[in-house]
Amino acid sequence: MGNRNENSNRYRLCPKCGNFSHVLEEQFYCILCGTKLIEQCGQCAKPILHPQGRYCHHCGTSYRVTNVEASQREIKSH
Repeated sequence: MGNRNENSNRYRLCPKCGNFSHVLEEQFYCILCGTKLIEQCGQCAKPILHPQGRYCHHCGTSYRVTNVEASQREIKSH
């Protein structure tokens, strides 16, 4: 995984409820709703740098998924 300084300003974000965790905490699932956390933009792959960000700082894509998208992801994963 890179060095500590490289990850010092990176976060994982829950695309469903918006909860977040610092990358160094090694938390991979949301402790509030159980959704897998993301650590980069799904559109441009830039890292999440702001813990309460809702949109990518680089391309403007929303980090949050709609209920329909979340349902489709669950169906595909089963």
